[in-house]
Amino acid sequence: MKRLLLIRHGIAEEFRPGLPDAERALTEEGWAKTRAAMAGLVERGYIPSRGISSPYRRAMESMGCLKEAAMAVDSSQAFPVGVSDGFTPNGDVEEMELWLRRLAINAGRKENIAITSHEPFLSSLIRHLTGQHLDVKKASCTIIEWTGDGWKFQQHFRPAELRGEQR
Repeated sequence: MKRLLLIRHGIAEEFRPGLPDAERALTEEGWAKTRAAMAGLVERGYIPSRGISSPYRRAMESMGCLKEAAMAVDSSQAFPVGVSDGFTPNGDVEEMELWLRRLAINAGRKENIAITSHEPFLSSLIRHLTGQHLDVKKASCTIIEWTGDGWKFQQHFRPAELRGEQR
């Protein structure tokens, strides 16, 4: 089974003059909540075989939280991480669909590929690939599966759900 784990970055610094958007880091709260959410994702058995991140700092740091969580379970779970400019906030959904199709076709039979990205890109991508309209919160994860000719929605985890918080 080939799956994408589509993860929105955690809580980041507010916009401020002189700080480029791409350089906004996770806040202290963002680090804590994202670490807890990624640990919850790994506890549910979603351990990536590889990761791809937006080059923006907050997305890279969120991918680091997932990598930490995977390695905490088993140090051999360190997965390689690449970077793609296509996963930035204003990425081209149709261009990335083609890129993801090629990735899925060439992936191993049982791969979980984690992607850390942003809004509004992620919700647009999910809707484009699966028809699902979702509210993609920070540090949430949407799981979609490659069927051989397209993508199928599997599950969406809210961040509080991943952290084990009752609502």
